[in-house]
Amino acid sequence: MDGEWVALLLIQKFQALLLDGEATITNTNLRNQVQEATNKLNLLHQSIKVSRNEEQTERLLHAFYSAEDAADTFLARTLLLQRQKLRGCNNMMFAITTFAGSSVQDGTIQNTRHQGTRRASSSYLEVGKDVVGLGDQAKELEEHLICTDENIQTATHELICSGGNRVVKGRDVVLDMLKQVDEALAEAEESVFEQELVSRLGEVLRKDRYLVVVDDVGEPGVWERLQNVIPNSENGSRIVVTTRNMDVAAFASTTLQMGRLSNEESWELFLKKVCSAEDALSKNLDLSLITFKEKILKLCDGLPLLISLMGGILSMVELSNGEWSRVIEDADNLHGDILALSYKELPSRMKPCFLYLGMFPKGFEVPVRRLFQLWIAERLVTPSSSGELGPGEVEVFLEELIYRNMIEVARWRSHGIPKTCRMPGAIYDVFSPKAAAEIGLFYIHCKSNYSSGDQPSFPVRRLASYLSIKNYPSSDWYIRSLRSYISFSPHRGGMPAGEIGCLNHFQKLLNLKYLGLRSTSLESLPVSVCDLPCLETLDVKHTMITSLPGSIWTAKNLQHLYMDWIRFDDISVQVSSDSEPLSKLQILWGLSIRQDSPILNSLFNIKSLRKLALRFSLASQNRLNDWISKQLTNLQSLRLRSIRSTGGRGSIKLTALQDHQKLMDLYLLGVLPRPVNIKQLPPNLKILTLSMSQLRKDPMRTLGQLPYLNILRLLADSYMGEELTCYQGGFPQLHVLKLWKLMELRELTVKEGAMPCVKQVEIRACRRLEKVEGLSKLTTLKELMLTDMPSQFANKVKENMGADVFVKENEWKSYPFLA
Repeated sequence: MDGEWVALLLIQKFQALLLDGEATITNTNLRNQVQEATNKLNLLHQSIKVSRNEEQTERLLHAFYSAEDAADTFLARTLLLQRQKLRGCNNMMFAITTFAGSSVQDGTIQNTRHQGTRRASSSYLEVGKDVVGLGDQAKELEEHLICTDENIQTATHELICSGGNRVVKGRDVVLDMLKQVDEALAEAEESVFEQELVSRLGEVLRKDRYLVVVDDVGEPGVWERLQNVIPNSENGSRIVVTTRNMDVAAFASTTLQMGRLSNEESWELFLKKVCSAEDALSKNLDLSLITFKEKILKLCDGLPLLISLMGGILSMVELSNGEWSRVIEDADNLHGDILALSYKELPSRMKPCFLYLGMFPKGFEVPVRRLFQLWIAERLVTPSSSGELGPGEVEVFLEELIYRNMIEVARWRSHGIPKTCRMPGAIYDVFSPKAAAEIGLFYIHCKSNYSSGDQPSFPVRRLASYLSIKNYPSSDWYIRSLRSYISFSPHRGGMPAGEIGCLNHFQKLLNLKYLGLRSTSLESLPVSVCDLPCLETLDVKHTMITSLPGSIWTAKNLQHLYMDWIRFDDISVQVSSDSEPLSKLQILWGLSIRQDSPILNSLFNIKSLRKLALRFSLASQNRLNDWISKQLTNLQSLRLRSIRSTGGRGSIKLTALQDHQKLMDLYLLGVLPRPVNIKQLPPNLKILTLSMSQLRKDPMRTLGQLPYLNILRLLADSYMGEELTCYQGGFPQLHVLKLWKLMELRELTVKEGAMPCVKQVEIRACRRLEKVEGLSKLTTLKELMLTDMPSQFANKVKENMGADVFVKENEWKSYPFLA
């Protein structure tokens, strides 16, 4: 049981209430009561820090949650009353008080940053890439996998290795497999039923030899189902299944038991996790290694997960015998439970951020940006002074959790920062139930039918739905404290609207901050959603919603709005001339605008945007350009899609963006003026994506002048010429170059001295490309990806590239996949 961080966050909330509540709380007696409550909470906080009585701690948790609910509900009702009074005066403005948690006064965050500097010298990309030991098992596995004359007809379903972390399920597995075998076919078949997908996948797999790796099969029934999905071929194809369940392993004719690491292998892995090369030279570290090596090896017992966690713990403490002795003693006091020790060693404010990942399905790749928004919406972290998602505590917390090996990066962005992350399976199994049942941090709907006996002991504060729910609990007690709702659709088309139970109670969800309805089958939202006083994030992407209530433009606390090119053309939006609609909006994603759209005037009053994705017609472009260039000077990301009235691709009259100092990411879909004018582009641009631009003149000399450009993507029909040339001195900071579907391109030339930092080049579906010069001389190039390119071209390129460059050829018909 852990209630310390709950108390700490609540104290910070009450302190913020005292500091920022002047506009809302004008009664002196009421402010005195809040101050008195804060003092009592501080006393309780000290009590809970030393308490080891689980029953007492649970009572304190209930008390803390009740106090927080009372404070939040009071403010929410106050806001509603103010709003109603203002409406009566024909004024749509109202005040909102945000609980931006103040920075920790005891130095926790500062200390975290200081400790992290030892690891900061190493690249983010180095984390999690350490491979140590198990050489004999790997060799044995290779012998089973390699096809010979003697074993070519061995049954496909024959091999199981124990181990692994991630659970895979039904339709999602089949669709994922199909995507990796034939992406185009998978996209065309996403809407069909699972059985038909199985049939299509079988047809594709029977044509070629394949290798399938299915990680962490938890139950025999799952394995039996997968056997029916994958054809039992006799052409040398193989399946590798990892599991921690011996009942699953019993189904296999060949089982490879993964052993523990030897002492030498364990120590090698530990050193990789605990220190950098510079640290290894430290006398203090050398002394600690000698003193504690035997104890550390005994605690970890050759298990890679425990070794990684122990290394992560010790990498974050001072390099001294005293600190290392304390950690070892704590491990002994916890009876060698390294998982419990890893959690105990986390700073108090970081614990709920870590546990929050347990709300997502096991193995789910959590988008880092989405996670940051949830952390901020819940006031688990404090955004930077500018209100941005980073750099700030969000990035510091994520980085430290990764370095501690408590979460893992699942996918990386091209420019080397995490894109998605997740809890390792073994860690998830321990901490997700703890967060839900013991602490009441969140509640997970994972049953299709619910009864009164299934209700949790704590009022639900964060609700995650994995399945379509029937008999949704409807009591006020159950939903009155809800802060976040997130749906995870189990099938294409999403969760049916009638089975999203919280929608029936919008008028009661006064404290709701995050409403995530992505990938549901919703066709509309009730008007009452716009009256939620605390709502900060509304996500209706990948739904069937085509319009939102016009009153959404008066939602003064809304910060993030995600849509799928929703229009407001048929909605009359009445906004007072002296009001500021969506005054706190930072992200507006997926809005479609026509010339006569009734929201244009309201839209042009929004000045706080950091990220904007807009689809528009040519007729409305001049007014939009004026708005973007003159008012949205804080933009960090801008995506523009131009369409004609007939539905085809339109043109983009690029507005002058040279004053947009913060604009780092620019995506333009539409015909651009020729040639591109470098003076119109943002000076600090890092990511540029062009699609359908139909440029006739080689743009590389011009674009190469962007001093900070890190990623350049030239997508379908962005360039219509036959030659592309990168000149000497061009693209000084470029790391990633992607050329996709440039149908007329015949020659690519990289002059000496161009792209001195490039690491990855991808050429996809440039079917007429015949000649590539200069790539082999790029000393920093590590990966060249050739996708859907003629085999003759691919073979020629491979011959010319040096041994230091990994050339990956993706041809769907023979591309092996992992599930």
